[in-house]
Amino acid sequence: MKPTFSFVICISFLASALAAGGCAMPGATPVYGAGLAIQYVDVQRLFHEKCTSCHTGAEAARGLRLDSWGALIAGSDHGEAVIPFDAARSLMVELTTKLVGGPHPTEVGGGTLSDTEVALLSEWIDEGAPSATGEIPFADAQHLLYAANQSVALVSVIDLETNQVIRTVDLQEYGLPQNASPHHIAVEPDGSHWYVSAIAANQILKFDRYNNLAERIDFVRPGLLALDPDGENLYAARSMAAVSPPQAIGVIRRSDMTLEEVGVFLPRPHALAVRPGTGTVYTASLAVNQIASFYPEDEAVELDELEGDRQHTLVGFAVSPNGRWMVGTTELTASVFVFDLDRELDMTPVDTIAVNAAPWYPVFTPDGRRVYVGNNRDNTVNVLDMETRTLAKVIEGNGLAQPHGAAVSPDGRFVYVSSRNLELGEDDGRSGHTYKPRYDLGDNTRAGTVVVIDTKSQEIVKVIEIEGYGSGLGAAAPRLRTAVPN
Repeated sequence: MKPTFSFVICISFLASALAAGGCAMPGATPVYGAGLAIQYVDVQRLFHEKCTSCHTGAEAARGLRLDSWGALIAGSDHGEAVIPFDAARSLMVELTTKLVGGPHPTEVGGGTLSDTEVALLSEWIDEGAPSATGEIPFADAQHLLYAANQSVALVSVIDLETNQVIRTVDLQEYGLPQNASPHHIAVEPDGSHWYVSAIAANQILKFDRYNNLAERIDFVRPGLLALDPDGENLYAARSMAAVSPPQAIGVIRRSDMTLEEVGVFLPRPHALAVRPGTGTVYTASLAVNQIASFYPEDEAVELDELEGDRQHTLVGFAVSPNGRWMVGTTELTASVFVFDLDRELDMTPVDTIAVNAAPWYPVFTPDGRRVYVGNNRDNTVNVLDMETRTLAKVIEGNGLAQPHGAAVSPDGRFVYVSSRNLELGEDDGRSGHTYKPRYDLGDNTRAGTVVVIDTKSQEIVKVIEIEGYGSGLGAAAPRLRTAVPN
């Protein structure tokens, strides 16, 4: 078999495989490259010599065409072939250098790419994978999803139009340690900035749309973040990893990242949400059955006790787009509480929905009619009908491996659920809940995932592979599209 076929397959494999994080691009993402060392004509010549016998036309292997720049950037049946500015985490390079049993294409009988050819591809990708005219892929992408990779100090940036990883932000390039543990992400309503909590680094960082670091502040063991879309504040609670953190949440003025810590008088404040319109902030304790309501206008705090003869451990909150309803997930009692926020001084749940084991972070659809939540100990996603307040669907499938974060596309077409895919001991009830990556690269056994769920079919339609420990997801919150049930 000639090398042409093998390399083609390799790139097709690549496009179908790991969508991961990587190096952040310093400075704003340009629309056009300047002073490039590698010209696309040289890259296309390599593709023509070694790839397009299999990767061209309607029958291109694995759906990946390499006969034009646009086709390459469109990716394969499974995802992206390259991540601009990050050759090391681009599957095209990984398969030709790291594939176990390879490198590709030797496993299909082809000859290896020369060091010169690999270097050519790598340098071109690190320059942004520009077209012949210097255009940089996805430089004008508007709808973005940010996925924290908690075990590698990395954030993967996913384009919501194509469901591909299009950038990576390596926090180590900004002086954070490898174990910084990025955990959760909040995004401005207009997408102009995004914020990430780094648990072990004890910092919250602010980036602009182009992944330039704008500001950072110190905050002990930050966990969940919540942004007031109608006000000026970002709020921060504490990580689950913090055993005895301050009994306070962070109130951060987003314009200049000025921080004030406000006492909420409950241990281990974790779950966090802001009610649009009023700006009221809700947080709950991991240690006791208590919820605190914080009113920014006068900084008053009200505490409410939740009934129950055992600890609930509230993990996550989500507020409906119209601000009327809030749901809260309970790790230990496998329930979703429904709160009526119009009963402002009474945080007693108005309903309880039984769900699968260890529901984690919930998300409302833009019309407010459904809630999706991944179940960390059950490898499922539950779909809740908020009109009937019932469990409407249990979604299972490849790619769910200790589900964690959740987000929704602005149009409500897709819901995204991240998974940790950690190696767990046999005594852990989730020990078999793991995901096997599409390709064995020798170091990607614990690759995290983001599954894409079609909200019409209620099925997983794509598995996006990212780097280790997929945790928090963040996207600009969609505004209310139709009436929410009263």
